[in-house]
Amino acid sequence: MNDKKQILAYENSMNDLYLQQVENKTWSHAAGVPERRKTDFSPLSGRISIGGDRPGEVVNYYIGPMHIDQDNLFVISWVAPAAAVFFKNMNTWQSKPVRVQRRFIQKARRLTNYADIWIGRPSGEPFPLLGDEVEQTPRPPKASPWLSKARARAGVHTTKPANDVIVEFSSLQGTEQEAPAATMEDLLRETLLRPRSLGLSSVLSTLQAEQYDLVTYSDDKSLVVQGHAGTGKTIVATHRAAWLVDENRAEALESVLLLGPTPAWEAHVSSAVSELSGGGKEIVVSSLHSLILKVLGFEPEIRPRPVDAARVPVGADALVREAALGARKSGKKGPTALGDFYHSFVTQLHLNGMSTELKDWAGDLPSTFNGARKDPLLWPLLAYMSTLIDPGEVFEHVIVDEAQDLTLFEWRVLEEMNAGSWTLVGDMQQRHSQQVKSWSDATSRITDTPWDERVMNDGYRTSQAIAEFAASLLSKSAGMRRASPLGRGISPRVINAAELRRTVEAIALEQCRRLASDHAEGTVAVITPHIEKVLREARISGWSAEDRWTWSDKELYRYSFLTPEEARGLEFDAVVVVEPSAFRANSGSDGKLYTSLTRANLELVVVHSGSMPAALERESARLARKNSS
Repeated sequence: MNDKKQILAYENSMNDLYLQQVENKTWSHAAGVPERRKTDFSPLSGRISIGGDRPGEVVNYYIGPMHIDQDNLFVISWVAPAAAVFFKNMNTWQSKPVRVQRRFIQKARRLTNYADIWIGRPSGEPFPLLGDEVEQTPRPPKASPWLSKARARAGVHTTKPANDVIVEFSSLQGTEQEAPAATMEDLLRETLLRPRSLGLSSVLSTLQAEQYDLVTYSDDKSLVVQGHAGTGKTIVATHRAAWLVDENRAEALESVLLLGPTPAWEAHVSSAVSELSGGGKEIVVSSLHSLILKVLGFEPEIRPRPVDAARVPVGADALVREAALGARKSGKKGPTALGDFYHSFVTQLHLNGMSTELKDWAGDLPSTFNGARKDPLLWPLLAYMSTLIDPGEVFEHVIVDEAQDLTLFEWRVLEEMNAGSWTLVGDMQQRHSQQVKSWSDATSRITDTPWDERVMNDGYRTSQAIAEFAASLLSKSAGMRRASPLGRGISPRVINAAELRRTVEAIALEQCRRLASDHAEGTVAVITPHIEKVLREARISGWSAEDRWTWSDKELYRYSFLTPEEARGLEFDAVVVVEPSAFRANSGSDGKLYTSLTRANLELVVVHSGSMPAALERESARLARKNSS
């Protein structure tokens, strides 16, 4: 029986070989594209062992982001049909029995643990090492019909490495020697408990069957994914973008637009998209805020876009469209075209016969283009005008994360940029705007498009204690997500600053330091509508800013300081939420507060001096009684 050290050493040698082959393969077809480093690519995700064509014969192959087939390494891309065996835990594949699958945990492109999950009856070594393979499970001959078909369907060709790679696996320095994970849930729990980085990583090793089905959902239809906080919606969005354009897919798309709510989200997900992308096809990752500014030709800004924009009367978009398409016939383009059209639109006299509401709306618009461009609430309207007058880039598919908060004119801008189907992911319980209350309200804005709606109920990244605390803000009709593999975890801590005669800002920073020490390699964030007050306290305490969102203390621990709008779509090991009553005061609902509470994966602290929402007061009292008993 091979021990864990031998197995990990061998698997890491194969992973090194794989990463080298990926690097070579990418360079060979990415001429003119900035050179990518080996660290841009995800490592191997796992292995599958399937019964072969003859009695006693088995076929073993790896799963990874990219197809590789050379003498000692056969990797099937995660988008290939045969990869479904791995992600959906299938018992058979093309009438062949599945023996066992191995899933890896990785850190910094090294494999640090694994779980062997037997599908069939356990028999012998799950996967022999290279030296054992000839004796125990010989590599099937190249003429094997099953393997030939698998390769053909995968679209892979045998390649030789550009440079000789020597496979050595006699030792693995620095690998922890804990026992292999016993089950898939153990592996998932270990992965979720690992400290988060500031950027999202691909999760092919632990991508769940429910998530895989949504990622690989046919792009012939438009899809809406509703999911509670922590169910993996952003994972679905990012992996779906990579799947849609992957060159190994039979009907790969040429261009996909992946949109999220804020510039912080854009920075957060870009690393995962980079890890999964295999080369020449295009995924444009952007926040909706940045996209609107780009359309308008405005200078980039780090402020998040306003969510709850001014209400627009029915028919306003049609009015703008009719006028803009008329102006487009003139052929006038360039930087002055939008300003000229806006001026003519607000001064035109064709409003006779329109409703009073429409006339009032048009009459309330600034009389000059310069006045309109100074108001961020009007930028989506101006961007819609711009896309109609002077159409720009068009995509084959548009994916929107946190889509529940799209405003009418944002929908219209995206509609002009999308020549294909849609994928919308979000959570109506987290909506920051009150303009829509259901997905049917949102999708009805895109006419003549059939929508399939799917619901994600399985919780993953947020502990059950945090999820239940935040869910106290929701109505019972919202339902509850299923329990997380993280288990209950640490109960949320609620601190009343007024009782301690201290400021909420001072306590927030104190809790930051404690959390950073407890989660030394992880991520810690403070979220509050009054973030400037926390930043002022941080400056007084000698902390320094690294960028708009990231600060470090004197011990060089790093923290993210965010408003509720900036925190959307992000996740952290630990979060301090400051002054819950201020969230509702700014928005009129608990959507922003619910979102902020659920940004925490492992530990949550709430600091307040004023009253809290009644539901949180009750839940806090219940936790206090439980902890004191």
